[in-house]
Amino acid sequence: MADERKLGEVEAADGRFVTRLNPIAAALIGGPTRRQRLMLLVLLAVAIALPFVVQEDRWITLMTVVVTYVVLASGLNIVVGFTGLLDLGYVAFYAIGAYYTAIIFQTVLVTKFGVNIDHYWWVMWVNLLVGGLLAALAGVLIGYPTLRVRGDYLAIMTLGFGEIIRIVASNWVGLTRGPSGIPGIPAPALGSYHFATSKSLYFLGLALAIVSLWTISRIVRSRIGRAWTAIREDEVAAEAMGIHTSRYKLLSYATGAFFAGMMGVFFGHYINYISPSSFQLMQSFLILSLVVLGGMGNIAGPVLGAAIWIALQEYLRNFTFVQIHPETRGIALGLVLVLLMVFRPQGLLGSLRVALEMRPGSRGEAEHERQEWSDAGH
Repeated sequence: MADERKLGEVEAADGRFVTRLNPIAAALIGGPTRRQRLMLLVLLAVAIALPFVVQEDRWITLMTVVVTYVVLASGLNIVVGFTGLLDLGYVAFYAIGAYYTAIIFQTVLVTKFGVNIDHYWWVMWVNLLVGGLLAALAGVLIGYPTLRVRGDYLAIMTLGFGEIIRIVASNWVGLTRGPSGIPGIPAPALGSYHFATSKSLYFLGLALAIVSLWTISRIVRSRIGRAWTAIREDEVAAEAMGIHTSRYKLLSYATGAFFAGMMGVFFGHYINYISPSSFQLMQSFLILSLVVLGGMGNIAGPVLGAAIWIALQEYLRNFTFVQIHPETRGIALGLVLVLLMVFRPQGLLGSLRVALEMRPGSRGEAEHERQEWSDAGH
């Protein structure tokens, strides 16, 4: 038992269910070992120091892209990794957040009211929350009709939802300007301070990533996270134990969509322009690939997957052949995934997947736990 605790095993207060967390997740929620907390501090120190070590804007921009995809992959990991549901239209929630903030600033504030958007810098911070909530609402809307289907049917329905959002963005010219996109989205600001440099934008993205990962790790450790894990392991058994599976599936969709919508708002203000081409189907496949690459069902997997793949993409740009044939980068991702499925199908950090386990307990403990699950479901 002592050896298992070193790996991040956390025991519930009633002593019945045990959730095994990877070291980074355990540190995020206040893990039991000092070494895990030290690991987290080292990672944070490296992330903060990198922009000062690497002075080129190219690499700082790359790091900003990495932290953006870390949050996107972590949000999708809630649905795919923790709950066991396949979502191929995840980029739609990303697009909802981006288009929401763009429409608020350009279509409403500038075009309709003609105001100076520099005076309304605080709207962007409100949009981070509201854009996430709108995406979460969309997650509920797409999640509700998919509760009765599984597997391939679920994948097709979510894929269709993602394409619907992209097609609407391309054809509703009066609202989204269609393929022309929406330019002039202001850079993030805090009072008189504007996040105008690549370094300041990176730190803003890093802060959002840290808050997102901390929040996700807390949810995973909670009763909600245990319900998601139970559904992933055996949905029929989870329902028999009193878990309201439909409700928790909806919550999973909404929670994952929230983080995508929030980062969509950040993305719009980061590049100051959005168009339907930024939210194509391949983006959903890429985000899903990052989750699979790092390992589904653990906090650190999407982080590692995003860091490795985005860095590899940038490294491949240095080759003349890749510059002439940019599609080879996509081929490289496919090759990496094929090799991963052959030699390590669980992902690079798959051994650290969050698992729900049972251990012997008294009859009173069993009855108490059964009552808690019943209360949670009903």
